[in-house]
Amino acid sequence: MNKTKFGKKIVDVETKKKLVKSLFNKVSSSYDLMNDLMSLGLHRFWKKNLIRNVNAYNPSLILDLAGGTGDISLLLSKKFNESLILTYDLSLEMLRKSKKKVENISYINGSAEAIALPNNSVDLITLSFGLRNFSNIEKSISECYRILKYGGRIYCLEFSPSYSNSIKPAYDFYSNNIIPRIGKLVAKNEEAYRYLTDSIQSFYHNPELKNIFNKYGFFCYNEKKYLGGIAILNIFSKV
Repeated sequence: MNKTKFGKKIVDVETKKKLVKSLFNKVSSSYDLMNDLMSLGLHRFWKKNLIRNVNAYNPSLILDLAGGTGDISLLLSKKFNESLILTYDLSLEMLRKSKKKVENISYINGSAEAIALPNNSVDLITLSFGLRNFSNIEKSISECYRILKYGGRIYCLEFSPSYSNSIKPAYDFYSNNIIPRIGKLVAKNEEAYRYLTDSIQSFYHNPELKNIFNKYGFFCYNEKKYLGGIAILNIFSKV
């Protein structure tokens, strides 16, 4: 059976899917607050910057993959109010939070490894802080290629272990010691937030990540680093 990383652990692909689904269902009620506390609100700036970089003329269908509680979907709905926006997530509880935040968009509860959309049907995909949680990252990227129209783009915002050495000691201490404690106090779930920090530290460095996208037919034509590379926005085009 295929193996993958769940934080720093090696588990079966299906086991990771179940663990991730359970984790996000459990933390959904405090997820937005925790994001604000952990990033000191910076995640909102990064997401708004992602939307500012979305360059598309009158897209018919936009997929917010791993859309979670709807931050990106909400911003998309304001920029593209004539487009069909589809929020797609593995966690039903996260989608329920999104439905309270964003109106007039559609939702699918499903896996990124088997996206329930036809070939060449999507104009653009947003993927914000979700890629590293997929149980089979390469399969998910392959699925994105399948459903995107030619020339369609993925706007992939993700945390990265490729951050600057100048901030490494402070950031590692904050990630390993402070974030899990905040998770324990606010979300009542220290282990969930220890997983989230572990998943960042064990994730691909950005050159590796871009090579995987290239392998499946994407070209990275833009890269933006935030806060010394703690978070990176890669913009990929289907070629």
